[in-house]
Amino acid sequence: MLEPRETRVAILGVAVDNLTMDQVLDAVEAKIAEGGFHQIATANVDFLLKSVHDEELHETLCRCDFVLADGMPVVWASHLLGTGLKERVTGADLVPRLADLSARKGYRIFLLGASEASSSGSAAWMEKTYPGVRIVGRYCPSYQTLEEMDHQEMLTRIEAAQPDILLVSFGNPKQEKWLAMHRHQLNVPVCIGVGATFDFLSGRVSRAPAWMQHSGLEWLYRTIQEPSRLAKRYASNLVGLMRYLPVQLTAFAVQTKQHSLAEVTSETVGMTTVLRVDGDFTGSMLPKFEAEVRKAVLSRSHVVVDMSRAGYIGADALGSLIHLKNLAHTWKRELWLVGLRRLPAWVVRATQLGTSFRIADKVAEALRRIEPELATAPQSGQDWAFCRIGGQLIPIHAQEVPEVYRQVRQMLKQRLTVEPIPVMASAGPEMGARIQSWFPSMPEESTASGKLKLISPKSETPYGSQWDSDTGSSLRETAAR
Repeated sequence: MLEPRETRVAILGVAVDNLTMDQVLDAVEAKIAEGGFHQIATANVDFLLKSVHDEELHETLCRCDFVLADGMPVVWASHLLGTGLKERVTGADLVPRLADLSARKGYRIFLLGASEASSSGSAAWMEKTYPGVRIVGRYCPSYQTLEEMDHQEMLTRIEAAQPDILLVSFGNPKQEKWLAMHRHQLNVPVCIGVGATFDFLSGRVSRAPAWMQHSGLEWLYRTIQEPSRLAKRYASNLVGLMRYLPVQLTAFAVQTKQHSLAEVTSETVGMTTVLRVDGDFTGSMLPKFEAEVRKAVLSRSHVVVDMSRAGYIGADALGSLIHLKNLAHTWKRELWLVGLRRLPAWVVRATQLGTSFRIADKVAEALRRIEPELATAPQSGQDWAFCRIGGQLIPIHAQEVPEVYRQVRQMLKQRLTVEPIPVMASAGPEMGARIQSWFPSMPEESTASGKLKLISPKSETPYGSQWDSDTGSSLRETAAR
């Protein structure tokens, strides 16, 4: 989630990624290579409207690694807001492409949910259409609420299968919430809620003709198929869309663009980076803005965005802010919006984001209200850890943490003395070179294999004290894995 991305557009409080199908597939492969857990949602109008009233769903969608436009009305809305999405990417279109990817590259797929007939039919269709596809497991639990489900049974089956891609068909919002609640237990690189996709692939429910799909009339075809179930839902969606979207469109329309090149300047105030936006907050300035926020968060700074000189805020900027707020939350940092003018403030509220950001009138107020950080003892992971050394986040093997701690302490002392301080156990040239690269201002001879040495571990341990190479006061591990 740290890499620069294509633009996003905020629609009814959710940042929808502006990606083509091919870009999504590239992103899926990148996440599989990265490992860990990543959630993708395919959002249609029903998703967006439910998230307006369901705080848990809204938070889940905002925390997803990718939110894709599953429906032409979402694409049309993005164009009306001034940041048009390239195309819609539906779950029903994405899953066959993932099956093809699995057949070509050996990725492992697990199917969770739907009825047994739909699940088995989908697996059979994929195996017939894409010979070599790797379906490593299927499980169809009986219908229950989230509270009643046997979560451990599902997690155990998934863990045993070790899939690269998990496709969950519980329906929205259940599938999105289920994935989010188990994000720390699921060691599956790509997890996607796919709704009724298994019904389509198995042939139990037919899809609309291609021309109806591309013209945005698939909802009509499905209503004719299942009037008792879908007519009320689509009518409710239409009412909700007419209630909320015109307000957002009006708020954007009444803003006045300055049509000048926006500038972003930064200032560091203690543990906080203040970014000042001067001009139209939209378009080509967003990559630089995102890079500045990303840099601040990864250096363990809180972020205050001063908007007092920004008279216009675009839907793409709000999409960026939603993404960056999630990034800051992941790294336990705060992101504040400060000095919003009357019209940009209305835009934020009209986009259903009024309670999503921390907002203050002045920079001083935000700095005063940022929660003080409680110092915690560093805890290394089983394999490696990020440590903040010399203002940088450095990946260090867990076994190296005590040694690096002691060596850097010696270097700090050397800044106040002329002669190298002798220590006890030889460090070796590789470790010396690594530490030298973190502290280029240190003399080379102090990290040569003959001069730099390690203190033998005795009773003192870095886990008993806090230290930071920038201030000499605290060593703070920021992420462990």
